[in-house]
Amino acid sequence: MPLEDGAFALIEYTLRVKDTGRVVDTTSEEEARKAGIYDPKDRYGPRLVIVGEGRLIPGLEKAIREMSEGEEREIEIPPEEAFGKRDPEKIKIIPKGQFIKSGVFPEPGKIVEINSQLAVIRSVTGGRVVVDFNHPLAGKTIVAKVKVVKVLRSPEEKLQHLILRRTPPSITPEDVKVSYDAEAKTARVELSEKVFGINDFQVVKRIVIMEAYKYMKNDLKAIEFVERMRFPEEEREAGEKEGTTAGRQGQEAGGEAGSEKPGKEAGGEQKEQKE
Repeated sequence: MPLEDGAFALIEYTLRVKDTGRVVDTTSEEEARKAGIYDPKDRYGPRLVIVGEGRLIPGLEKAIREMSEGEEREIEIPPEEAFGKRDPEKIKIIPKGQFIKSGVFPEPGKIVEINSQLAVIRSVTGGRVVVDFNHPLAGKTIVAKVKVVKVLRSPEEKLQHLILRRTPPSITPEDVKVSYDAEAKTARVELSEKVFGINDFQVVKRIVIMEAYKYMKNDLKAIEFVERMRFPEEEREAGEKEGTTAGRQGQEAGGEAGSEKPGKEAGGEQKEQKE
């Protein structure tokens, strides 16, 4: 069945410029590497899309709305539903001296920021610089290959993927474990110690809470975050236990007996509840 506004889905897609076949965006690591656009900071694989959120180009989101779980399509997206038509009024002439004063040496093809807007320098002639504020893909027809891999239905999956899309690719589903109490409408999120390496993770949590309230408020009334970190003693003792276990196994196999020291378990736990 078609997806409604607010539906959570994992989507795979690859976008190409129709005229050249150049890949401009993809969820596939393999395609990104082949196209020379691979970014180690990106999370590749099926990507969370919330229908109606507006994070995709309009034509791609429109196609996803009409698709069902497991369905795959290849579509053409006209400029007005992709990155927009080219607008001649967005091409400006700026004195070269203005760039020099800002410490920027203007040259064709360079992307610059002017008044908080990105633009491309098209040409430099004498003291005049032609600057294009159109999107670099404006006026281009886009060919999209898209697949609805899975529709997320449980609060646990939805909340887990809200967190994963805001974290680096080094954070895996195993690092974000979610349990849900349907009667109390509360979720408990257990985060591994890898999360402590994320800059501004408190900001990430606030964003996730706001998104959960916006898209999941019928299912959730509160979220509890539990952040765990091992003490150094716990890591050392865990290693000792592994070593003595190997020794016992050697003894049972006829090898030299190993000795085992009982160790204490130690752990740190920090809880935070957000409503």
